[in-house]
Amino acid sequence: MYFFWRSFWDKIWPRACISCACELISAECTLCSTCLDEVLLARMPEQSTLPLLDSLDCWLDFDTRAIQRLMHQLKFGQSPEIALRLGQLYAATHDAPHVDALIPAPLSWRRKWSRGYNQSEWLVRGLSEIWGLPIWDVLNKEHRPPQATLGLEARSASAQGAYRLKKRIPSGARVQLWDDTLTTGATLQAMAETLYHGGALEVHGATLARAD
Repeated sequence: MYFFWRSFWDKIWPRACISCACELISAECTLCSTCLDEVLLARMPEQSTLPLLDSLDCWLDFDTRAIQRLMHQLKFGQSPEIALRLGQLYAATHDAPHVDALIPAPLSWRRKWSRGYNQSEWLVRGLSEIWGLPIWDVLNKEHRPPQATLGLEARSASAQGAYRLKKRIPSGARVQLWDDTLTTGATLQAMAETLYHGGALEVHGATLARAD
């Protein structure tokens, strides 16, 4: 009966793939089968961690065309549901981490106001729906120039001191910190340093994509 009504309503209000905008068939959800296959084929091999992180997992290769398109729409195309869906997809294909909570990378209030949403918040919402882990919204970020406009050394300098705890976290907490894309790793490490100073015992980093 579900698929009957899904097919019926699709004929009246066709649903579109959030990546390529093609019309979805009744069995598809959010992403068409072609785009879903492209996402799964873009998975990266296991990577070494960064100095301030207890582990690091970057899921997708940003240098593939399909992932570049998705990430651009996620951040600049007013499509936060992409982050939600990718979070659900990641969680459905990976075991839940042994942590107390998930922490989204924050945006400065100015950038969040301009964009209308924080994509990392939508991402961890999708993860939390599948894994059942709590979300701790505990970090604030000062407004700085966009990382994409800076060179490698400037990115590291810009990230230093940009983050503050807005809520206390339990001493000895184990957390997984999520961002959309890793480039130099400066952002994740600056956030991890803030969390360690706030009492975290372990900080595990993860991102949807990695750009080399």
